[in-house]
Amino acid sequence: MSVLDALKGVLRISLIHDGLARGLREAAKALDRRQAHMCVLNEGCEEEAYKKLVIALCSEHKIPLIKVPDGKMLGEWVGLCMFSPPRTTFW
Repeated sequence: MSVLDALKGVLRISLIHDGLARGLREAAKALDRRQAHMCVLNEGCEEEAYKKLVIALCSEHKIPLIKVPDGKMLGEWVGLCMFSPPRTTFW
């Protein structure tokens, strides 16, 4: 089992138990309140200010940061996006 496979499982379980802060606003609040146990960031994020904010909050509060190479894959894992079998977005 790879790290990304394990992360996918953890995110699915967290989603079921309503334990995910999704999006910049929710994530920043959770990080600043120190409610987050870890943070997952899309490496392909084009907004440098967003990346700097998340990285700074994680380092300030000593929260582990995991970077995922594919944003679409991450969106699917956390329930923000769904894909049909040929991997075309339908939501």
